[in-house]
Amino acid sequence: MTGHQVNTSPLPSQGGACPERVEGGRGAGDRRAFLAWLTRGSLATIAALALGQVARFISFAPAAEDQTAIPVGQPEQYAAGTLTYVEPARAYIGRDGAGLYALDAVCTHLGCLVAQQAGGGFACPCHGSRFAADGQAQNGPASQALRHLALNLNQDGQMVVDRSRPVTPATRLAEDS
Repeated sequence: MTGHQVNTSPLPSQGGACPERVEGGRGAGDRRAFLAWLTRGSLATIAALALGQVARFISFAPAAEDQTAIPVGQPEQYAAGTLTYVEPARAYIGRDGAGLYALDAVCTHLGCLVAQQAGGGFACPCHGSRFAADGQAQNGPASQALRHLALNLNQDGQMVVDRSRPVTPATRLAEDS
């Protein structure tokens, strides 16, 4: 086998230099860097979107309503020791020894309507939050109490719930108003 030259340079598949890398300055290394950049960018975008959704979830605030002052009837309609759900107002009207009050039926977690429980208190059907009869949060995920809403008498003697005006839990429409 004299007179024949044997090429002993390694092939690209054997770890040798890739001709397009050497000659053009571009090749597999640039492709890998681009794909790594694309992967990191995609992960960063997904993380930012997820973080935005978590922030939106945590800072939920119910949407503003069109009508804030809703008539709920005459004081005589509500018996002592009861809570009555009034759908247009999305509130429970209660009467105790101190007078009449309005308790918001909108869950403070994500805005579902709470339901009155037979054993007392309220439960949110959406995520399982539980509230005491006075609206205090007992089990999460809701961490805030149900709002107490302003309850007033209009000039016709009809009670009006003002959904735009939260009041303290002790606030009552006095029996002699």
